[in-house]
Amino acid sequence: MDRKDDMDLESLKNMLSDVPDTDEFDLDSIIAEVSGQAPAKAAEPKITAEPEKPVEPQPAPAAETKAEEPKTAPRNKKDKTAKKAAETAAEHESVEEAREARIAAREQKMAERERRTAQKIAERQARREAKLVEKEAAEKAAEQQEIVEEAAAEEASRKASISRKQARAARIAADQAEEEEDIKLVDPEVAMHAARRRSGILSFRSLLVLILAAAAAYLSFAPSFEALPLPVVLDILQNPTIGIGALAALQILALLIGIDVFGNGFSSLLHGRPARGTLVSFAALASLLHCASLLVFPDQGGVAVPYTAVSILLLYAEMREARGRSLAQARSYRAVCEAEQPLAVYSHYDSEIDACNAVKCPLYDASSFLTEIERPDTVDRFSLIYTPIALALAIILSLVASFNCGEPVRFFWAFSAILSVSAPVGLLCAFGASYKNTASRLLRSGAAIAGARQANLLRGTEKVMLLENDLFPTGSIELEAIDNLGRITDEQILGCAAALTESAGLELGRVLTDTTKERFGITFTARDVRLVEGGVTGAVGTSRIVLGTAALMVKMGIPIESGHKGQINMYLVVDNALAGVLTMRYQTTKNTYKAMRLMRRMHMNAVLAVRDFNISPAMVEEEFDLRHGFADQPDPAGVDRLLNPNYAKGDAPAAILTREGAGPFMQVLRGADKLAGAVRSALTLGTFAGLLGMLIVFYLLYQNAADALPVMNILLYQLIWYIPVFIITQQTR
Repeated sequence: MDRKDDMDLESLKNMLSDVPDTDEFDLDSIIAEVSGQAPAKAAEPKITAEPEKPVEPQPAPAAETKAEEPKTAPRNKKDKTAKKAAETAAEHESVEEAREARIAAREQKMAERERRTAQKIAERQARREAKLVEKEAAEKAAEQQEIVEEAAAEEASRKASISRKQARAARIAADQAEEEEDIKLVDPEVAMHAARRRSGILSFRSLLVLILAAAAAYLSFAPSFEALPLPVVLDILQNPTIGIGALAALQILALLIGIDVFGNGFSSLLHGRPARGTLVSFAALASLLHCASLLVFPDQGGVAVPYTAVSILLLYAEMREARGRSLAQARSYRAVCEAEQPLAVYSHYDSEIDACNAVKCPLYDASSFLTEIERPDTVDRFSLIYTPIALALAIILSLVASFNCGEPVRFFWAFSAILSVSAPVGLLCAFGASYKNTASRLLRSGAAIAGARQANLLRGTEKVMLLENDLFPTGSIELEAIDNLGRITDEQILGCAAALTESAGLELGRVLTDTTKERFGITFTARDVRLVEGGVTGAVGTSRIVLGTAALMVKMGIPIESGHKGQINMYLVVDNALAGVLTMRYQTTKNTYKAMRLMRRMHMNAVLAVRDFNISPAMVEEEFDLRHGFADQPDPAGVDRLLNPNYAKGDAPAAILTREGAGPFMQVLRGADKLAGAVRSALTLGTFAGLLGMLIVFYLLYQNAADALPVMNILLYQLIWYIPVFIITQQTR
């Protein structure tokens, strides 16, 4: 038996029992192999499942420790092979575990890296989106702020504009309230006769004053012209005492004839309201003082002939101005007396559209227009500024010119010369003649205007409010034809259309109702009538009726055919089905056509305050051959606001109308435009002529150039500057 067979198996088993019990060694298999039995199959190492977590490579487990062989027991070859196989399997298993651990750790690191990368990308994207949102919000806020600032600027500008207009209106109202305290009203019939009588008296007396002015001019010119015959006793150069006395007598006689005008000049100054007549009164007084100084100090130098003829001419101009104003007021009072229910023309500021409109409204207070006639006018307010300046300047310049020559007695000459040109004839006649011509023209047209102040208000209007009767007066609208589509009869179509339009209060309804009665048609009663854009709706009997234009039919989805040129089609819909077509003809009258063309020449736009759905801006512009954009029409709510009877209540009436239609209305606006323009131009020319004349006369006085200041030169200066004013006045006829 082999040596290894002599081994004590029990002792070997006891020795191996000291080896740690692991899954890598199976003791029974080893004993079977040693005893020569069939070797048992090596047990596969058991791997304990562990949760996935980072696994660090670790050294081989203690199971790999070699079991100590007994020194006394010899080892055979099979024993070494088994041990080596076990060690190889253990090492292979350890390598696999290490590799799997490294792979798991690498995968976990990759997953962690991917997670962090995704997180960083998400954070970066979130920051980018946040910045983008913030930028968009900032841009939007900037745009919104810019819009708000622009709106605020526009609103501030609008409020500033409105505030200026409101301040102007408040100032005018305050002035009117103050002026009304001194206005005493009388019956218009009595006032008309009084004004007419005063104008007749002034006309006769002014003619006498003109004769005296001509006589004074002859006495002043004749000594210098040998061709003019003149008694020696009246020659100022040869007999200065009698000649100057004759001129003074003519001056006094003229003042007695126009004593009321002469006295009003001083009276207005004492009451703190100097007028143009104040300069005339002072010029007449200065002329008398100059005559007296020439008689007392004959050798004072300067001119030898006083400016009596000039002062009498100024008195004549002031009397003609008063006569023209009285005659114009008489014609305005006559228009008031002839009107049974007059309409008033107002210049109303509409805050909704920020514009001044010329509107026709009922005359709320009959005495308000009479108050406007008696109210101080534009020239009176102008005189409050010009007269004190001219009077003070005349006194100062006269003192300087007289003391410069070292002869204080020349003050009367200088004062008379400067005052003779301080009130030019064109300035004195700036209002009366133009007002008289305008009042005469308006009276023939069935209207009257209160004065230049109210004319200036009407001239400042931007738009004119026109009603249906202004555009198409009675008789200019007629039914042309009825196109029946077979659902109802012609009489029923006409009756339904008449019922709707009549209940809506349209002028068209009156036309259709009259046509129905003429044809002995059926009249219906409409209920629930309502105006809509482009038509009118309501109920007749049990049917729902719609009457409107082609635009309304298109909006309702009802197919129609286009109308004919020069005609207007109205479509009648019964229970959502087209029943018939009414063809209307709107004819332009001659007076209305002229009025609209006149409005176009005056560069004024129209506001159509009409409820008739057939009348539109395009239709008006086509019918009256007007430019595009001439007419404007607000929405139905705006039309109702314009047609409100209290729309212009609180405004002062500028004119009245005794006839209907656009003709008288436009005549008032045209007359107001011409009157205001004529007065403004005359005042401008008169002011320039007066101030320039005072400076020229002062310069000549300062240079002691008496030869350049004779009576003839002063008269020529007055007449030359009156020529353009006379031409302007003739334009108001």
